[in-house]
Amino acid sequence: MRPQAPARGRLAGTVATVAWTRRLTPRMTRVRLVGESLAGLAAVPGQTLKIYVPDLVSGCPVSRDYTVRGYTGHDQTGHDDDGAEPHLDIDFVLHGAGPAATWARRVRPGETLELVGPSGRYRPDPHADWHLFAGDETALPAIQAYAAMLPAGACALLYLEVADAAERQPIPGVARPTVCWLHRGDREPGTSTVLEDALRAVRLPPGRGRIWVAGHAPTVRRIRAHLLDECGIDRHALYVRAFWERRGR
Repeated sequence: MRPQAPARGRLAGTVATVAWTRRLTPRMTRVRLVGESLAGLAAVPGQTLKIYVPDLVSGCPVSRDYTVRGYTGHDQTGHDDDGAEPHLDIDFVLHGAGPAATWARRVRPGETLELVGPSGRYRPDPHADWHLFAGDETALPAIQAYAAMLPAGACALLYLEVADAAERQPIPGVARPTVCWLHRGDREPGTSTVLEDALRAVRLPPGRGRIWVAGHAPTVRRIRAHLLDECGIDRHALYVRAFWERRGR
């Protein structure tokens, strides 16, 4: 995910406890956080959280932005839907050796995590004629969340870059989107053009659409330029987020 500044002078956060970790695919793991401190977050899947994990060199907390994959809090009666403790799920991509991926590999139940948020107001436009969501595996949790918000019968195209077929995950919701899984094979994340090539070749449906693209920063910047300059997409119909960038060169 996209690196942030060292955690100095930061806003007060929420501290939650790790309940369990679960490997979703060979390269992605889910961490469930629990605690009454989560009851008032009112988080919505697809929103962004800022989490604080130890820097690999100094050990000082550094922040990273991650997507809310799932959330259950309390309703106005003080109870949640299934009587369980409030909980929040975050999915971590395990490629690379950054602070967050390293934390997710090593963390054990009972440890704590500090977070701030959530933030972000993006929701699929219910009046759009079609939707296109595209990104690499760092964008997959958000795309899954947005796909689950679509009504039955919605016209949706999903372009998802992952390493291989073992990284595919179910797409939830009542809609039945057209899903194109793009495998980069042995190429390192951020070095493949499979996502960019697919979006350059796509034929967009007629009508008023909405496009959401996120992932590797240089890749999504090139995709944005193509959609605006070569396809003539209205910039108000396009939402682009740079989640991460290759470091250490």
